[in-house]
Amino acid sequence: MPLDEYNAKRDFARTREPSGAGKGKAGRPARPIFVVQEHHASTLHYDFRLEADGVLKSWAVPKGPSMDPTVKRLAVQVEDHPIGYATFEGEIPKGQYGGGTVRIWDRGTYESLMDRKDPPESVGEAIEAGRLEFALDGARLRGAFALVRMKARGKGKPQWLLIKGKDEFARAEPEPADEAGRAAAKPRAAAAKRPSRPRGRRSVGAPRAVELTHADRVVFPEAGLTKRDVFAYYEKVADRLLPFLVDRPITVERLPEGLAEGAPHFWQKDTPEYYPDWIPRVELVAESGKVVRYALVNDRETLLYLVNQGATTFHAWASRTRDLDRPDLVLFDLDPGAAPFADVIAVARAIGDSLIGQGAGAFVKTSGKSGLHVLTPWDRAGGFDEARAWARELAERTAAALPALATVEIRKAKRGGRVYIDVLQNARGHHAVPPYVLRAIPRATVSTPLDWKEVAEGLDPAAFTTKKALARFARRRTDPFAGLLEAIGGRREPAASAPALAPARG
Repeated sequence: MPLDEYNAKRDFARTREPSGAGKGKAGRPARPIFVVQEHHASTLHYDFRLEADGVLKSWAVPKGPSMDPTVKRLAVQVEDHPIGYATFEGEIPKGQYGGGTVRIWDRGTYESLMDRKDPPESVGEAIEAGRLEFALDGARLRGAFALVRMKARGKGKPQWLLIKGKDEFARAEPEPADEAGRAAAKPRAAAAKRPSRPRGRRSVGAPRAVELTHADRVVFPEAGLTKRDVFAYYEKVADRLLPFLVDRPITVERLPEGLAEGAPHFWQKDTPEYYPDWIPRVELVAESGKVVRYALVNDRETLLYLVNQGATTFHAWASRTRDLDRPDLVLFDLDPGAAPFADVIAVARAIGDSLIGQGAGAFVKTSGKSGLHVLTPWDRAGGFDEARAWARELAERTAAALPALATVEIRKAKRGGRVYIDVLQNARGHHAVPPYVLRAIPRATVSTPLDWKEVAEGLDPAAFTTKKALARFARRRTDPFAGLLEAIGGRREPAASAPALAPARG
């Protein structure tokens, strides 16, 4: 029987783990499910489980899954688990098999990619053959993955590699880097022993002059923008941008040598030790167990210091340090793909109408690239899981009402030229671009707040260059995002004097 080994290892009179009785699918998703459980047993590991053949096929992943295609994670195949285990959280008593704390780290549905092979294979057949390819639709894990069995070594449990596929959801996990893009020295070993709770630090009274270096370096060749231009742009929009950054962990997108073929282009979460002490940090434990020191961009000096380090785009969490488990806003990211922009407009307006019909605020901006972002404050009960589920339901209703225009299908190949309504970024640790930031694309366009009356025929996101965006911000008497700031407790300070600026070099 499939669960004999599972049942033989457990005393169900002592453990709350499910026994596997009653495997019916009533009320369950039509697509098969997956779950990743963080398991604090004798050693911390992550249990990766895929539904197949009426059970959860299971692997223990010591370092946890990665979204980086260059990282191959060891996955040790273990006994099948019952479907009911997908919702299990809590304590396994000491002395029982796997004794320790279990909590759900990620969950969702998945799609096997093996039915596209020649000949097609079921999930069970692919596991038997030693290679399974699939696409995950979770809060943390998204897109294509593969499990590849390694050559047997002795009589131990089968060992596999869990590998992220190269797709639009893949992201690198780089080491901290200096301005030239070189890997910085790794933190001292003692740093790993620091507390994992959020903790900012700032040196009071330290000198905070911001020096602009290499001012004439061309950052955006097509747009004709130098580093001096990028610095000046952020200096002018700082008072508008900062309320959307304050107290949020920030991932910085850096182009230290500009947007040029072969030049370094990376995302930086960890704040290098050599950055000034007056830049506040918050220390958090990453999925890998590594302590990450996120910068908090709480003032103009920090913003401009990071711009001088090659930052072009700032990506912010949807929650703040006072409660990182609870977002204060929800994002609907509308990705046109191959769809005409008129369809993006129609879908955005439909989502806006639904939000307003529910009594929620609805705010819209260009993504800074080719799409639109619709934002709403999150003031309901619950944290990220509840916010994401609510957003997913609204997205599904919108797609059902506009089946020719919109989809929630994660796979590009199956979108059929429709606008993708992406709500998966509404998860702890994920980030999105706030309004007013530059995007790292050749035209260097700006993520620009809009009035709903502007979301109509003729709207062109590519029109919002730095020059035109600054002119627009200067002439406008009203702020389309004032209501959002008020709802999430943000505060726009009066224009402040610029920080001390040392003479430019280079």
